[in-house]
Amino acid sequence: MKIGLQAWGSEGDIQPFTALAAGLVKAGHTVTLVVTDNIGRDYSELAKRFGYQLVSVTNPEIPSAEAADKVWRQIIELGNPIKQAELVMKYGFDPVVGPMYAAAVKLCEENEVVVGHFFVYPLRVAAEKSGVPLVTVNIVHNCIPSKWIRPPGIPDIGRWSYGLGWRLVRMMVNRIFLPRVNSLRTREGLPPDMDVMTQTWASDRLNLVAVSPQICQAPPDWDSRHHVCGFLNPPANLITDDLPVGLNDFLTAGSPPIYMTFGSMLINNQDYLSEVAEIWEQAVRRAGCRAILQLPWGDFPSISANPHLFLVRRSPYKKVFPRCAMVIHHGGAGTTQSTLLAGRPSIIVAHVSDQFFWGSELERLGVGGKTLQRKGLTSRQLANGILDVLRRQEMEQRAVIIGKKMSSEDGVAAAIQLIENTFHG
Repeated sequence: MKIGLQAWGSEGDIQPFTALAAGLVKAGHTVTLVVTDNIGRDYSELAKRFGYQLVSVTNPEIPSAEAADKVWRQIIELGNPIKQAELVMKYGFDPVVGPMYAAAVKLCEENEVVVGHFFVYPLRVAAEKSGVPLVTVNIVHNCIPSKWIRPPGIPDIGRWSYGLGWRLVRMMVNRIFLPRVNSLRTREGLPPDMDVMTQTWASDRLNLVAVSPQICQAPPDWDSRHHVCGFLNPPANLITDDLPVGLNDFLTAGSPPIYMTFGSMLINNQDYLSEVAEIWEQAVRRAGCRAILQLPWGDFPSISANPHLFLVRRSPYKKVFPRCAMVIHHGGAGTTQSTLLAGRPSIIVAHVSDQFFWGSELERLGVGGKTLQRKGLTSRQLANGILDVLRRQEMEQRAVIIGKKMSSEDGVAAAIQLIENTFHG
């Protein structure tokens, strides 16, 4: 089949689609992937390696570094996932709706099936107008209402409260998103959507929930279009990333280190990166352990001079995480599932939106320390969390069990089979 994919967001949003694109090509399909990365990352090398066509749609109003820094700090300071979503849409999504819709129209013209990130409502509009079948991909399982799942942004005071919580959340989500969605739908002559979570964000034919079954089993009140396919991780034989120079020597030179990363949550501002690096360094010193610190760029002499610390800009999580004692991270869907696949416990320092939910999920599974918040984070908080996790052996044991079970899963293969069975079988 000719299959078109469209994704928007951070690297963690787009990575599942690069994995799915690679798997689809391997399965014999012709694939085009349209990406809109919120900071303009280049995925062309991945496309070349895996053999699919890549189309990059950039934000025509990418703010200056100073403006982006200001907006990002404002988002973090808000703390509330719903309010954060409003700012993310205003600055990261709204300016690029036009170009994304144009790309979606072309994608539908050239493909038999299209697959979209659940946020990318322009693709749903284009697919509906053209009559091309649509698959949606949810990268977190709390965007589909269920009385069995805690609503996002709502304190967990017991399952008895979930029904009311979902009503509140759906009302707030609809207030933010429906005017945007229906503006495009009305312009294109389509009837308005009435509910974002059950309509806009989920295909009426096939909605893939890209989460390991070890984390999420489809609750009984989800309808038959929703399928938990598993973590969309690149197929093992397509991974060629090598360890950064010197990292293997560091890993073998002492006790397993802590891995520290905030992933795509780190903005390209030296002052901000230095602030994060200082919190990490002090926390590691307080905890008395070794650590790998992932920072995207910048000069950090104190890290380079410390034999107990190793600085990386990137590293292949599949190869590094299993050799670490634990992982401190931001709680993105991909990073969270990568820590579990590696059998490692975590502490999530949540910055925005679903990261708070992922933190609560790791706590529920017994494989994560108390979820911290980036707003107001201190080195003492982080050090205390590290020490708590390291001395709780049962947490590591549970993580190892989950990791072994996840290692036998193949979310990409499961997703491809669902797509083929639904639209080709």
